[in-house]
Amino acid sequence: MNKNRFRIALFAVLSILVFSCKKETPFSEGYDINLPAATVTLISDEAPFVGTQIVLHGTNLNTVSSVASGANTFKIISQYNDSMRIEVPRSIEVGALTIMNKYKREYVTTQILKPQYYTAKVTSWPAEIQRGKPFMLKGENLDLLKEVKIAGKVVSVFGSAAPDKVSYTTAGVDLGEAAVIETTPKTGEKQTSTAIPVVAPRSTYIPRQTLKIVDFDSPYTVVKGDATASFTSGEINGFFGKGFEVSAPVGNGWNGIYCKIENDNEGKGYDLSTYTHPCFTILINTNGSLGYVQPIATSGGGFEDKHLTGAFGYGDDYKVKTNGWEWRSYDLEALGFSAAKGNLEKFGIQFRGGNVGNGNTDAFYIAVDQVLITDGPVNPTLGWDCETAKGAEWKIAATGSVPALTGYNQDANYTTLTGVSTGWDNKLGNASWDVPALDPAVYANGIWINFLLNTGSNEGYFQFDFGSGWMHFTKSQGYGDDYKFVPTANKWVWRSIKINPGEGDLTNFDPTKAFKMGIQLYGGNIAKGTPVEVNADYFVFTTVPLDPNLIPE
Repeated sequence: MNKNRFRIALFAVLSILVFSCKKETPFSEGYDINLPAATVTLISDEAPFVGTQIVLHGTNLNTVSSVASGANTFKIISQYNDSMRIEVPRSIEVGALTIMNKYKREYVTTQILKPQYYTAKVTSWPAEIQRGKPFMLKGENLDLLKEVKIAGKVVSVFGSAAPDKVSYTTAGVDLGEAAVIETTPKTGEKQTSTAIPVVAPRSTYIPRQTLKIVDFDSPYTVVKGDATASFTSGEINGFFGKGFEVSAPVGNGWNGIYCKIENDNEGKGYDLSTYTHPCFTILINTNGSLGYVQPIATSGGGFEDKHLTGAFGYGDDYKVKTNGWEWRSYDLEALGFSAAKGNLEKFGIQFRGGNVGNGNTDAFYIAVDQVLITDGPVNPTLGWDCETAKGAEWKIAATGSVPALTGYNQDANYTTLTGVSTGWDNKLGNASWDVPALDPAVYANGIWINFLLNTGSNEGYFQFDFGSGWMHFTKSQGYGDDYKFVPTANKWVWRSIKINPGEGDLTNFDPTKAFKMGIQLYGGNIAKGTPVEVNADYFVFTTVPLDPNLIPE
């Protein structure tokens, strides 16, 4: 009897152990569902140059969702069941390819990709290095540098590397009074600079990207507030395209919010942690009346509204007054936002009476346009608003007179000129205007020239004339221009270009004195005999880029 009990117990234990150790059946095993893996049998070129395209041959390649090697992901150009074309990343190293398909099945190639690199060459060393601050190299294929040393110490890339320019940090490196830079490309040919002077750091910075909160030409939502007093609101013709206005027969003082408009950046919010001087920037117009608008932010789940006072230099007193459109910039830290240099979940504006109607009978009116966050104040100096001609050749056209031109320009008119390219042989048209001196204290951190551009359905090009120097539009400025503008396909787009007086063709340009500025239409690099067209508007100097699509270097 005891033997039988022992045998039964032993059998139960063994059954539990066998069941517990049983291997899990894959999802597709024993089922009719077939989840194929992609395979690669051949690579068209196993030693390609970076940036070129190669073709993978194999099976089920139409199911592939990603191709990678290490941390580098290839761009998929086209794909079919038995082949796919991909672009080789410029930063790739030697290694196999990892293929992932839409069924989450992975395949690693037996073939090893051995990329070839173009020679990286520095063509412009920095004239000086600010102690503790990044320095920039300019040249060719600089994103293919393997190693950079300064004062004998290996330094890391600051930001991201581009083929024509790259910055490196000097933080923590003892530079002495002069320092030598040594670069080693992936192809092995080293370059060494002469001894470069090291100077004390200056209180300047490169502004970060301007963030568009609301421009009123893109979709936005108006949320009604808790004000019980009557008011009207809605879209109007703004400074650029559409604007937004709020009016009331009498301001309601501090008795509730009329309405608010805010943006959460599609749920991503706004990260200001790398911004040096974040500012709430907006175009305001009260048409000689009185109005009030507040910046609002949500961070860490908490809501904040802040006030516009005389501390910002515009004469505000919890109310605003202008006699036309004005650019205004307010320091987010000085306003008192708790996350001024952190993460904002939402940002926007709200309209309220403020000191309008606070013990008085003033009517309330305010219009706004272009709600932005800029890395520094705008400090605009207008060059030419293109409302009237500045020469016989560049014509003035009315906004909306050519329906094919989409997007917005500024105000009622813009300037336009068409012709046929003769390359660099002939100037096809000229316009010029006077610009007041740019205060060196105001523009100490840099000068940006901004304008709106539209090449219609053609190509176009012009060059700037600053009286004592020229400026061309090249790929290094961030738009891909190459002595001809990237065609805008009938759409109005911004150009925000940093000007560097004293450098290159601007060696003799002194913006601290009044100067004459012009634009000269050339065919440039546009093929001779090809129609050229340029429409332009609103040439303005600022201390930050106005273009929210530009990511400064």
